[in-house]
Parts: sequence; structure tokens; C-alpha cells
Amino acid sequence: MGSLIDILTYVAPPVLLLLLGAALRRAGWFRAEADASVSVLTVRILYPCFFFYHIVGSEEQMAPSSLMVNVGAGFTCIFVGFLVAWLTSRLTRMETKVASSFTFCSGIFNYGYFAFPVAIALFGDEILSKFIVFNLGVEIAIWTVGIFFLSSSGFRISRLFNPPALSILLALLVRNLGGDAIVPGFLWEVVEMLGLCSIPVGLLLIGGSISDLTKDFRFSEGYKIEISSILVRLIVVPALMVLYALLGPIPEDMPWLRQVLVVQSAMPAGIFALVVVRIYEGDRATAMRAIMASMLGCLFTLPLWLVLGRHLFGF
Repeated sequence: MGSLIDILTYVAPPVLLLLLGAALRRAGWFRAEADASVSVLTVRILYPCFFFYHIVGSEEQMAPSSLMVNVGAGFTCIFVGFLVAWLTSRLTRMETKVASSFTFCSGIFNYGYFAFPVAIALFGDEILSKFIVFNLGVEIAIWTVGIFFLSSSGFRISRLFNPPALSILLALLVRNLGGDAIVPGFLWEVVEMLGLCSIPVGLLLIGGSISDLTKDFRFSEGYKIEISSILVRLIVVPALMVLYALLGPIPEDMPWLRQVLVVQSAMPAGIFALVVVRIYEGDRATAMRAIMASMLGCLFTLPLWLVLGRHLFGF
């Protein structure tokens, strides 16, 4: 990974894109009215193209057993995050509606837009296919376990079949049938171009959302939500993920899973969680507090977790 200075330079590009998105929102050049349509475009077109391109185009093969372990690891990390967040909400005596939104938001790490550019900077493009398959397990956990914690009556199996998840399954199928060789050249080029737009557009969206969150932001009483979010999302759960990477049963042919676990462990809460909280009529104020606290806190903890990963695993 390199020194702390090297890691800070790796983290700088996505952070600068977030700040640019916030600045554009404040300047009125990137209006909130555009968020809905741009979000739909990103989630339903750009993000799936990004997944498809990197899975199908990857030169490294992943055995079915490795595939299942990777998906299972993604599911487990989110499940553990929800469990730790729920236990924290109980110990701190949060009200029911506050606790459910806190558990959902603090249990989810920013597994895509922020994690991908950091992973690319650290390990190169080839690691992305592993991250994407890992995220399939993350998606399953969010739309099953996560919705149970947020709204026990809100779960719908159809939520699992969203465009990003379907694009991963399609990409795995195409890869097994022959990979990019069976995709027409002109179509492959279009997929590549659309995929390249996903991360910068997504980060600009997140930056704009952060700007909106700060306008009406109010701290919770006694900073209970903010401190709890930092404790769960940036300290306890990352420590458990790194501990699993260090001592857990990682198959010998999957050393890269440690890289995935270390990078994902360092991520803050995902802005996307706020959208889901809105859909299921959760406590938006709690969601904003949990997300904002982890986003600000990760500026200090993210490089430290990555440096620790370097020393433990020699990346």
C-alpha cells in the first residue's frame, strides 16, 4: 500500500470529487431537482455497465467455490454490521423508530462509489471484479436483513432483483459463456464508456447530498447518535472485519479477499441508506446524523485502517 502519505494521495481523488459535488450544489450549478433523474440513470444504467464491464472483462478466473465464499463474506460483513448497530441502539436506549434507522444506516458501509476508486488506486483494476461479486452479498443482506431491522413488514423479494444485482448475475453468465469475446465490439465500447461515468457521477451526487444534509443538520441530544455511529461504523465493525481477515478461514487461493475486507472495513456509512430510510418512512434525522458523523469521522479513520492493513498483510 505504501506509506500514510501514499494512502492519503489514493484517497484524495474520491474525496475531491465529493467536495466538488458539494461545491457545485452550493453554487447552484448542480441543483437538487436533478438528483432523482441522475440517481436513476446512475443506478439503472451507469452502475450496471460498470459491473458488467469489469466482471466480463476481467482476466482472472473465479472458481464457483470462491464465488460463493466471496458473496457470503459480503453478506456476513453487512449482517455483523447490522447486529453490532442494533446491540448499540439497545445499550444506549434509543427509541424504537430511532433505533431502526440508526441500525440500518450504521450497519451499511459505502461499498461502491467511494470504495471502488480507493481499491483501484491501491490494487489496480483487476481487483474490481472481486469487489463487485462481494457486493452481491452486500445487496442481498441489505434487502433482507436490513429491511427486517428497518421495517419488519416492508420486505419484498422483488427488491433483490434490482439492476445492479441483475447486471452482476448477467455478467457472470456471459463470462462463463466466453467473456467479452462474445460481446460485439461496438456494444462493448458503449458499455465501457457508460461504466467509466459511474464513479465520478456517483461521487458528485453524494457530494451534493452531503451539502443538502448539512443545511438542516442538528446534533442529537448528548451527541448519542453521532458518537454511536462513529463507534459502530468506524471502530467496532472495521475491527471485526480486519480480525476476520487476519484470523478467519480465508481460502488459500483467495488472498485478495483480505484486500477487499480491509478496504470495505474502512468505509463510512453509505448515503444510499438515507434513500431507503425515506422509502420505508424511517427517522430521517437519525439517518442524517449517523451518516454525517461517519462521513466526517472517516477522514481520520480511513487512512489509519488502510495503514493497519498494510502492516498486517503486507499489501
